[in-house]
Amino acid sequence: MKTKLPVRAAALGLTLTLALSPVAGAITVDEARDLLRENYIDEIPEEILSLPTIEEITNALGDPYTYYMTAEEYADFQSGMDGTNVVGIGVMVEKTADGLLVSSVAPDSPSQEAGLKTGDLIVAADGTTIQEVGSPDALAALITGEAGTEVTISILRDDQELELTMTREAVVFPTVTGEVVDDHIGWLSCNSFGETSGSYFEEYITAEDEAADRWVVDLRSNPGGSAIAVIQAVGYVLGNHDVAYVVDRQGNLSVWRPNPFPVEIPGLIQEPLVVLVDGNSASASELFAAAMRDYGYGLIIGTRTFGKGIAQNVFEQPDGSAFKITTERYYSPNYVTPDRSGVLPHLVVDANLADEVARLLCGTAEEQASEDVLVLQLAGQTWYVHREEAVSEDYAPAFAELLSAIAPNTPMTLGGKAVTPAEVSEAWGVDYVSRWFDDVADSAYGDEINTLASLGVLLGNENGDFGPQDPLTRGELVSMMVQAMGYWCWQSQGSAPFTDVDQEDWYATAVDIAYNLGLIQGNEDGEFRADDLVDHQQFLTILARMGERSDLSIERRLEQVTEEELAAEAVQAYDAWARPYVVTAEDLSFLAVPLEELDPTAPTTREEAAVMLYRMLDYIGILTPVTEE
Repeated sequence: MKTKLPVRAAALGLTLTLALSPVAGAITVDEARDLLRENYIDEIPEEILSLPTIEEITNALGDPYTYYMTAEEYADFQSGMDGTNVVGIGVMVEKTADGLLVSSVAPDSPSQEAGLKTGDLIVAADGTTIQEVGSPDALAALITGEAGTEVTISILRDDQELELTMTREAVVFPTVTGEVVDDHIGWLSCNSFGETSGSYFEEYITAEDEAADRWVVDLRSNPGGSAIAVIQAVGYVLGNHDVAYVVDRQGNLSVWRPNPFPVEIPGLIQEPLVVLVDGNSASASELFAAAMRDYGYGLIIGTRTFGKGIAQNVFEQPDGSAFKITTERYYSPNYVTPDRSGVLPHLVVDANLADEVARLLCGTAEEQASEDVLVLQLAGQTWYVHREEAVSEDYAPAFAELLSAIAPNTPMTLGGKAVTPAEVSEAWGVDYVSRWFDDVADSAYGDEINTLASLGVLLGNENGDFGPQDPLTRGELVSMMVQAMGYWCWQSQGSAPFTDVDQEDWYATAVDIAYNLGLIQGNEDGEFRADDLVDHQQFLTILARMGERSDLSIERRLEQVTEEELAAEAVQAYDAWARPYVVTAEDLSFLAVPLEELDPTAPTTREEAAVMLYRMLDYIGILTPVTEE
């Protein structure tokens, strides 16, 4: 259990979004400079502030989330957060070579009234087929038109072609939609967090509560939005708990909470909950997923999220324009920031199959001793997978993904007997690809290694082996760390200045990332020496540095290392530069063995590195959710 840090209530005027392109505007450069000096999260060098234009200043910051919007751009920005108003029939589609696949139908729209459904394939408009117009974009253009005019679309549904006629009108696509799926799953799809999103959560949960015994919140491709909205949404789901902590430029720690007072109000969802995420789930959607993870309230399924852990304040101007400025960094209830590393799901699966994996796990509760029902314990909840669906043509690929994502020692029974993924695969006749390493069976840390492998945190060599007893090289170390924390998307920050690293080297990108994050340094000759072995003091230093930038409590622990702790005999065996990190790693139980048994200059084996990485991630809370505040 982590020590609670002192906090104060935070003001809620922040916007959490993906970046839009910087634009020039009516605000003066001097006014922009003053706003940045007073509000930007970090101190800005005067040589940057003295640049002649706003665009040059924001570009020099290297922060894609700080930029100026004209009145028109700001209006579009707000519209995108709150719901899009367009003239048409009221559908969102995925463009395919065969037609327009309906992914969402707006409520109270012409499409809904005509009976159009998610999954329908639009193949023609007013008798003109996609083959005749030549592209899905051209077909979509035929469907839009002036309000009050009619259009007849041809759709394919269950191998049948149907025609639906509807009258075009102005349609608002809400940021949240809800429906009951498979007669018992309450399904909320949230494409962004606008000002009204919180109320949508309350509306749909209340409407579907009687029919739902399982819930899914789909945040895939959700770029973020309003802090107030996500705080409200989290509050409606799990009750009045801390949603996030934010740190400003002065280092003050504040809390975001639905109700600013410590009043326990229960959430509206008491049944098992799944949250779907992908690499485009960012900012506010990451806060939602992290809160569900940290309170052990939801099972997170999909791929690692985008990794935006900074918050912006929108400063509106009298002429309707606005300057969006990064003002704070934020952390989950367990003091973990998604910045750069995102949120790692409990089950890492192909994001395109995540919804099908969720529907499989949300099977109805039945006799647990049945050979036709797989029972799993995941994220503190019981889930049921039915054989008939799992082995079907439609769901077998998703079931194979599920089996691949399961970690060792996951409580899982079939016919009342504990089983492994391989045994389920054989019993039900569904092939899957195991992510576990075959060569760690004799390792004392085999379960920890394969748990990380199931999450995609550890990768093997070209033969698929892990090599637990092999010593760890510096090149392997940086690759392991970058892979573990999901830093790959931040590879554009520039090359590291090491004279012996060629950009064609297999480890070069990882070296660049680790250097720019401040995790590694070279020697006095400016060399990285990728083939050198990593000793224990080097490994513990880099491990603690990585934890420091990910977890606020680790950062605070490093700041509190005492002279007495540094003077301990076992710590004195380490070089002075490593001692604060060694003290922190020992105190937070990252070590594979007691510190007295660890030779500072002995090479670190790959299994030692894996288990200490596992324990650091476990402390952070990525692997084991907290259950109380």
